[in-house]
Amino acid sequence: METDRFHGLTGSIELFLLCQNTFTEPSTFRSIERTIKVIREKRRNGRASAMALPRSVFRDETILLPEYLPHQIPHREAQLKKLELYFQSVAQSATKASQNVMITGPNGSGKTMIAKKLLFESLQRKAALYGNLVKVLLVNCRIDRTLQAIMVKALKSLGQNYPTRGYSFEELLTALVEELRSNRIHLVIAFDEVDHLVLSDPSSLYTITRLREMAPGSQVLSSILISKTTDYLKKVDLSTLSSLQWNEISLDSYPSDHLVDIIASRSEAFNDGCLDDDTIEFAADVAGLYGDARYALELVYRAGKLADDSESPRVLPEHIRAAKASLPPQLRKEELAYLTTHQKLLLMAISTLLKKGGSTYVTIGEVEKSYSALCESMSVSAYKHTQVWSDVNELSRKGIIETQLSGKGMRGRTTMIGLSLVSAKELMGELEKGMVADVRA
Repeated sequence: METDRFHGLTGSIELFLLCQNTFTEPSTFRSIERTIKVIREKRRNGRASAMALPRSVFRDETILLPEYLPHQIPHREAQLKKLELYFQSVAQSATKASQNVMITGPNGSGKTMIAKKLLFESLQRKAALYGNLVKVLLVNCRIDRTLQAIMVKALKSLGQNYPTRGYSFEELLTALVEELRSNRIHLVIAFDEVDHLVLSDPSSLYTITRLREMAPGSQVLSSILISKTTDYLKKVDLSTLSSLQWNEISLDSYPSDHLVDIIASRSEAFNDGCLDDDTIEFAADVAGLYGDARYALELVYRAGKLADDSESPRVLPEHIRAAKASLPPQLRKEELAYLTTHQKLLLMAISTLLKKGGSTYVTIGEVEKSYSALCESMSVSAYKHTQVWSDVNELSRKGIIETQLSGKGMRGRTTMIGLSLVSAKELMGELEKGMVADVRA
């Protein structure tokens, strides 16, 4: 409205000058002419600015980012309540109680999210109501791969700066415990992706299980271990396993209808009318193949970016399809470290056949022959059919390979095996890096 008045006023001045310029003093006319020129320039700049700022489908895109902590976590309320109950004793009696909890579940199942909700929202608030001081620390063991680095980070969270080098782990742990005891603080450390820590140092898990014993007569430390599976426990010795006394919360992958609710709960990231129900359901169906909420939200986020790039007023199913093409699920290479030698040999046989034949699938019979030949070449005793079948099922369960029954064009019914998360060539390269060392071991 104001812009229309501005343009109308400018036009009126120009018309007045055209009619009256013969009766106006030259100096006055030149002054008004300069004014008109300035007004016209401002009008052009205003139009250019408007054209440079196209309307976005997003209202607040940060709501879709992994760092965002939502008010509600659809379909994880029961697990969050269970986690809060485990730590109720710590909130009530921080100097007398300690807790250790394991949270397991596949990628994007909400493990880290429910841990964050406990750590950064409910636990500290509840403890304060009982007059207790509880502090929390979330570390990612993919980044901080040693207990020494984690102890330095824990001390820094309490305002104590220690260098990353120059102090042993024992000295750092002693300093941490003393700092907690003297200030009557209970520290809860969540070890996210703890399998990376255990893989690099199997003895670290034993140390974590004994942290609660470091301050006799006063409890100052609790822990949460977060991982996809408990496969990393295969890397530790019997004495460590015997010391494990943990409560466990196990999460499953999300079905498509749950992913619909999760995406809808974040739809306020978009402007009104920019993300409709049909597109949400389509995105959930695509992500439902993996049951991964993080993947679903990233899919919608990328689709929104593609909608902006094409200057579309809405996120369309085509944007979801394009986003999926740019966001393939990835095989996490560290998962290969937890496989047995024979499972790795089976994968090598599968990837070799797929790469050589250029096919989508190979039969289990072809895989067994290739696997047996590979074992013979490496002086390893090959498994019989029953154990091979068991390992194939285990690799399929982990999502590393795909299996399906043969269809038309083949005699009889047999299991077909293929790869979808990684190319055969890339998988062969990763396996070859550790294959020789594994076989020697």
